[in-house]
Amino acid sequence: MVRFLARLLGLLVGVSLVAGIASALAAIAYKRKAPPLPDPAADEILLAVVMDGAKLASTATSFRGGRVISWYAGVDLDLREATVDPAGARLEIRTVFGGTTVTVAPGIPVRVTGPALVGGVVNATGAAEPTPEAPGLEIAACTLFGGLQVIAAERREAVASWVPDAEPALQPAPGPA
Repeated sequence: MVRFLARLLGLLVGVSLVAGIASALAAIAYKRKAPPLPDPAADEILLAVVMDGAKLASTATSFRGGRVISWYAGVDLDLREATVDPAGARLEIRTVFGGTTVTVAPGIPVRVTGPALVGGVVNATGAAEPTPEAPGLEIAACTLFGGLQVIAAERREAVASWVPDAEPALQPAPGPA
């Protein structure tokens, strides 16, 4: 029985290692084709970040949503200056081995749905969920070994006040001297 469990454990470790290497190679291939950072004034965005970090502060006048992909990466999406479309906005966020932070203006209703596998999804806005009267922002999230946090502007400023260098956290680390 012990021998069987040892072989099973070895098989699981081997499969995990192969899957991790295949995922990294696929991320490298995707990075070559990833689109450039979207225009901050765009009403719909496609933000794909692979093995890097990115910040986008949207100034959209009628933000309708879009898609954010974070693969072995960190993304900071700031929607404080964006105006949500009166019909509402839908944002799809996919995070694999990375993290995404979305900051919204105070009072914007936000609903976050979706699975998190060995990771987490947190809606810390404190705002009510979107309704037909106040459509707000709907986020369809999927995280795998990563995390998503959605925070309101006032909470972000509170976090920034007690976390040293909170804003440049997603900036690339300095290279070797």
